[in-house]
Formats: sequence, C-alpha cells, structure tokens
Amino acid sequence: MITRSSRALVVSAASLLSLSAVLTACGDTDGTTGAAATSSSTSGSAAGTASGPASTTAAGTPSTGADGIPDGVSAGGGNGCPANAATVPAGAGTATTGDVDLDGEADTVWLAATPERTLGITTATGATFSTVFTSAAPQAASALGQKLQPAGPAIVLLNTGRSVALYAVVDCGLVPTLDERGEPYAFDLGFTGYGTGVGCVAGGDEEDLSLVGLNATDTGGGTFRVTRTAVQLEDSGRRAVNGGTTVVAEGVGADDPRVANARTVGCGNQTAGAVEPQ
Repeated sequence: MITRSSRALVVSAASLLSLSAVLTACGDTDGTTGAAATSSSTSGSAAGTASGPASTTAAGTPSTGADGIPDGVSAGGGNGCPANAATVPAGAGTATTGDVDLDGEADTVWLAATPERTLGITTATGATFSTVFTSAAPQAASALGQKLQPAGPAIVLLNTGRSVALYAVVDCGLVPTLDERGEPYAFDLGFTGYGTGVGCVAGGDEEDLSLVGLNATDTGGGTFRVTRTAVQLEDSGRRAVNGGTTVVAEGVGADDPRVANARTVGCGNQTAGAVEPQ
C-alpha cells in the first residue's frame, strides 16, 4: 500500500525512474493458482467423498485428549503441541510418521482397540490425542501422517482396506475432514469406481507436498489410464474440495510403475504406517 506523507517530497528524476521500474515489476507478478476446484465427487477421479458404500467408509468421532490443552493451539504454530498426561494404549500398533504438529520433529501414529477401534497421535513434545473409528472392512487398518505444503496443514490417512479416511490435525486433535456436503471425506481404493489410491505431489522441494487422489482405469486390451486429482484443503484441513484432474499416463500396461503407484497409499516419504493389531 502506498501512502502520502504530510510533507512535500522532492523526488529526483532518477528516483522516479526507479519507482516506475518497481511498480512495473509488481504488475507482472502472476498470482494465478492451480486448477479450480470442482463440486463433483463423481467425476471418476480418485479424489472422493463418502459416496461409496457406508459400510466401507471409516468414520471418526471428535478427537479426545487430556484436559487443559489451550484453545487456539493448532498445527502450524511451529511450537508443537503441549505435553499432556494421555498415554498410548498397551499393545497398540505404532510407527514413526511425519511432523503433524509442525515443530520440525517426527511424530508417532498409532492404532489400538480400547476396546473401540482407535486412531491416535503422540507428538515428539509428549502430547497424545486420539479418535475412534468404525469400518465393516475385514482387514486390519493402517495409518500414516504427514505435513502438507511448506507449513501445513497436517493430515492423517486411515486406510481401512476399501477406502481411506482423511483426518486433519487441528488444535492438537484429530478432526475428520468433511467434503462439500458435510460428509466425511474418503478416498476409494477400487471398490466404488472413483479411485485406486492416494498420494502427494512435491512442489518446489520435498516438503512442499500437495494431496492427490490416484486412479488407474482399465481401458481394455491390457492397457490403463492413470490420473491424479488435486485435493484442496481449506480451514486448516477441516474441509476438502476436489480440484483439477491431470492425466499421468495413457495406454500403459499393468506392469507400468505408474499403474502400481496409483494403487498405493502414501504421502511424501511416508509409504508405510502403523498397523492395527489383530
């Protein structure tokens, strides 16, 4: 913003030329963002909502944690979550995961039966918080966490075998991400036709990650079409909107690594996570 001084300023011709160059450079800056979001969750992309069978969609309840966590402490603050007295249940399946409280340190994701099926995070700072989930899928669930973009939001992907539920780390708790209809957002894993996997695309560096849904579609004759759909997160990850779809490969065989990758769940350097004990 340019303001006027109450004093008269004597500006030399050289200064005026310099100012003109600066203003011209500012006007040339392209502020265009990526692909515009779409409201459809049935476009055939991997980015989906809870549009599949309800029995295969993991649904979370509001996150729980120890009392005394101050309001407004959220992922992105850079100081991590404050330590609390909550503990990881005995026998939980645990794994080191991405930095989900944005303090620069790796954290731990875990799954347990308490006796309810529980997804939890324990941060490097000593904070533990969790949420319960349900799924009719018979296999053990797995989970991994990751920081997106250079400074968040942070997410947790809960793979229940037929779909992947999306959670955001907000106010040092796990919050189910909702779609445009207010339903829990989930990625299909080849059971409803909307997608086959989940991944992240790196931007300027390996920490500049953006979430995408992946889809490997059989086009006949032993060939596949691979696409990825951007998932745009809003409100610290509480809400997800499908963005544009990019064709990654066309007419490739089933043994193509891009087809194999489109059938996996991962984000950045997180390709394996905690596994639910059976």
